[in-house]
Amino acid sequence: MSATPRTPLSQLADEIASNAAILADYIKANELPQPSFDVDGPLQFIPTDDEKASAARTALIDASRALHTLAVGPKETTRYFCYNELYLLGAMQVLCHFSVPQNVPTEGGIGVSELALKTGLSESLLPRFLRMAAANFYFVEREPGVFAHTAWSKTLAMDENMRACVWFRYAEMLPTVAKFVDMVEAYPNSAEPQDTAFHLAFGDTFFGFKEKHPDNMLRFGQFIKAFSEGDAQDSAESVAHAYAWEKLPQGSLVVDVGGGIGHVSAAVAQAHPHLRFQIQDFGDLADEAASFLKSRGVADRVQFRAHNFFDAQPASEEGGVTVFFLRNIMHNWSDAYCRRILKPIVAAMGPESRLLVCDIILPSIEPDAAYPKAQETFVRAVDLTMQAFMNAKERAYDDWRQLFASVDGRLCITNVVGKPKLKRDGLIETRLVDMDLAN
Repeated sequence: MSATPRTPLSQLADEIASNAAILADYIKANELPQPSFDVDGPLQFIPTDDEKASAARTALIDASRALHTLAVGPKETTRYFCYNELYLLGAMQVLCHFSVPQNVPTEGGIGVSELALKTGLSESLLPRFLRMAAANFYFVEREPGVFAHTAWSKTLAMDENMRACVWFRYAEMLPTVAKFVDMVEAYPNSAEPQDTAFHLAFGDTFFGFKEKHPDNMLRFGQFIKAFSEGDAQDSAESVAHAYAWEKLPQGSLVVDVGGGIGHVSAAVAQAHPHLRFQIQDFGDLADEAASFLKSRGVADRVQFRAHNFFDAQPASEEGGVTVFFLRNIMHNWSDAYCRRILKPIVAAMGPESRLLVCDIILPSIEPDAAYPKAQETFVRAVDLTMQAFMNAKERAYDDWRQLFASVDGRLCITNVVGKPKLKRDGLIETRLVDMDLAN
């Protein structure tokens, strides 16, 4: 008698059970707190530096999403497409605007009447917004009309950077995404940074708008800090250990193009004391960079130089340059502007120079290219974010290869570092290759 064929539902359920067991064993073996909706539940699920546990977590998320989608079905999925998410965003906007998370005690609960008095929100409207949030695990209604925190809503009470995540979604992302069709119709083939959905929504370029609204820029900075400190983003320290910096010759100069105040350079300098660094960015960052580098104890080997990366590159291989490094620069620009950034660097490169780009590498569209859906949805969303706000994009491996070749036919990819050393970004090493010798 043949075995009953396994259905997609049962296969996914088995996969969920298997990966949940791996995570449960990991949590127990490492004496970590159990995931919980309770207010004192851990704010970060598990460390992502354990490759097996991290892979199990990703597989669990993928399988549970697929199982949920199958159980809901095609028509119901489309009928209620983004319905919950839109009104959850609206509810969270109101709750954060009226400081509701900060006025709910971190221990115990609070009645709607008292909370309405503290926040100035209508007593009749407040519970409706709270119940929408609670249906999505933000807050819990312990008894009728009495609300308390979950671990999720507690993050909003304790951390203004987390509240900035909610603010950025409704204040800037929602109006911008609403202009996508207008953008595509108005600027179908533009490479210019002002031809964006953001410009159509706000009447200015992204950073032009920020310069005119300093409070907006401050909150955006808070959002970026929250967005960058989680699993999705690679830290400066991870970049310092992902690439073979230790193999560079003694005294090599690393030019950190568009390096801000030097977070990455400082981390690499601390881990690799045989290297020198030059940070290049706008001059108004010089004082902040000097203070930061001094605080990290690397000011003797890391210098700041005012430089616009569209101008001729002041450093060259004759000065001992080994690496020109660009982190999260290229994804802010269209290909046309990336070529303008790269050409001065290539002109300054010699046979021993490397150009090292740290940015997202989008997954291949080849059928056998395995890439977890949970991770792919994230990077695809980042790609469209760059399009909407800056008329820029993330790039797949072939896009990077073609971009480099369009700058100089000798500029070839010689190494790529990705997972498991890095979480989201990739490190793409390129060098000038003499094609006659290579052939």
